[in-house]
Amino acid sequence: MSFVNKNQFLLPLLSFTGILLAGRIIHTHTIVFLFIPWNLLLAFVPLYFSYQLNHTGSKKTQWLFLALWLLFFPNSMYIITDLFHLHERVGMPQWYDLLILFSAALNGLVMGFLSVVEVEEYLSAHIHTRFIRWVVLSFFFLSGYGIYLGRYLRWNSWSIITRPLSLLYDIRQDVFHPIRHDQSWMMSILFGIWLYILYKYFKKFKAGFI
Repeated sequence: MSFVNKNQFLLPLLSFTGILLAGRIIHTHTIVFLFIPWNLLLAFVPLYFSYQLNHTGSKKTQWLFLALWLLFFPNSMYIITDLFHLHERVGMPQWYDLLILFSAALNGLVMGFLSVVEVEEYLSAHIHTRFIRWVVLSFFFLSGYGIYLGRYLRWNSWSIITRPLSLLYDIRQDVFHPIRHDQSWMMSILFGIWLYILYKYFKKFKAGFI
């Protein structure tokens, strides 16, 4: 099945968010939430990489797609923190902005979870089943840490290429001084657990409806 056909059910979800955003721009003549399409595009990237992971025959290419997926995967979960942008604004009711931000966050979660399903499918052919849940859990812990790096330290996925030494320095500080940087650890652990629980429920619903 092609990538488009496999994920075509995402179109109504993404369209709804897009219509809400367009309506806000037309009504208020402002582009305050124009970061949302960009964040949704970044959330889409790991879904594409995970699909390619299972549809390429080259072992080296598979490892490349897996590495790229892991690098961009936190972007799918990161959109949740866009809810921090919710506050009263002139010209638009707060509930409307809440619906935009929440629908975008839900889109990000769905695309991220779908990508993990694809990665699990790949892992099931390469490692023992009993190890997969722990590997997946570690993905969500890393995603939680990625959210922290993005939201609070303002790092991006491509910073590993553009500013690798500075990024590694900040990571080193968190690793070697965990008490001094307890916020990063708490956020990584709690977000990781929460996202993993949501993912397990998502898989059950997906099995029944998709």
